Amino acid sequence: MNSPNNPMPWRLEWCQELSVHIPEIDAEHKHFIELINALNEAIAEHMSLSEVRKRMQDVIDDAVAHFEHEEALFFEWGYPDIEQHAREHAAASQAFAEIMRRIERREMEHEWAEAGLHVKQLLADHLLNEDMKYRDFWLAQNN
Repeated sequence: MNSPNNPMPWRLEWCQELSVHIPEIDAEHKHFIELINALNEAIAEHMSLSEVRKRMQDVIDDAVAHFEHEEALFFEWGYPDIEQHAREHAAASQAFAEIMRRIERREMEHEWAEAGLHVKQLLADHLLNEDMKYRDFWLAQNN
């Protein structure tokens, strides 16, 4: 996702390995990556705490909407692992909310950076592990 020479280790870049081959979901994932990058940019550039909080809230709001959309599609497809994936969504949402609570209580920049990197890691792990499971199911059903 980042090249070894990237001076911004907090930045995520869209790559084909992240594609689930469903254009509407890939578009949502790309947007989510943009929001994560905007959050981490605010942290790296030492923007105000209110700006960091706003961008974190944007990430959380987008995640909730995206998770709901995915789960609606799973229902339409008859995806057999919908309950497990929904639990993963709930856990990610809870983790995002906890990160938000942490940065709301703290004003130290290193804690913001840690929070931003944690959000990035949660997203990357979810895309690379959980979303690839439904990608495989969807491709098998539609090829």
